Amino acid sequence: MGWEVVVSSKGQVTLPKDMREALNLRPGDQVVYSIIDGEVVLTPKNIDFNDLAGLLGKPPKGRATLEEIDETVSKAAGHSVVDTDDDQADAAA
Repeated sequence: MGWEVVVSSKGQVTLPKDMREALNLRPGDQVVYSIIDGEVVLTPKNIDFNDLAGLLGKPPKGRATLEEIDETVSKAAGHSVVDTDDDQADAAA
């Protein structure tokens, strides 16, 4: 399922009504935007993070508990999460 939206001159987008309904989003709900493998992923903070288990593949440091995943995602909310290649990560360090 996909939707097409237009970015305003202020960088804003409006989520279509059927998308908001599919995600059970209500006014005031928070969402997290992430970039994963060059694609934007919109994650509502009102979902059960148990549903996301395995979404990003095998963790580099072994399995994490659902509580650890939930805590990490909650801490990252509001920050840009960008998948970078090793050269860019080394340059930032």
